[in-house]
This record gives sequence, structure tokens and C-alpha cells, in this order.
Amino acid sequence: MSGCRSPGTPRQNGESVSELPGEAWEGDDCVRRTVVLPVGLAERLAAEAQRRGQSVSDLLAEYAEQGLRRGEPAG
Repeated sequence: MSGCRSPGTPRQNGESVSELPGEAWEGDDCVRRTVVLPVGLAERLAAEAQRRGQSVSDLLAEYAEQGLRRGEPAG
């Protein structure tokens, strides 16, 4: 991932990573951004996406939708 630091470089929780020109774009139906994840989580997501025959992006979108629905107040 382009936003990752070299091993041993400290990062504080919540620190943002700047996007370089060309790393992000928005369209009518989607947005592309660089997401920095812990290695273990990225590996688990990649394995699950491969098992399902999906892209990691599709899997993340599915998980995000599920999480947001759970957070909605009952109405």
C-alpha cells in the first residue's frame, strides 16, 4: 500500500496519511481512496475475499453496509 511506512517507523493512533495526486478519485457511483490496514487484518480480509470469489473492495463495502445497518436506530 502506498500510504504504509517502512517497518519500525512509529505511527500514532488516528494519524492521517496524505493522499498523493492520482491516489483518489470520485465518480457518480463510487469513490476510490487509499485505506491503510494492519497487516493481519488485511491478510484476513484478502483470504475471506478469495474464499468468496470477491474483491477485497466488495467485501469491505459489504461489511461496512452491515455495520452501518446495525448502528441505525430501530424505527
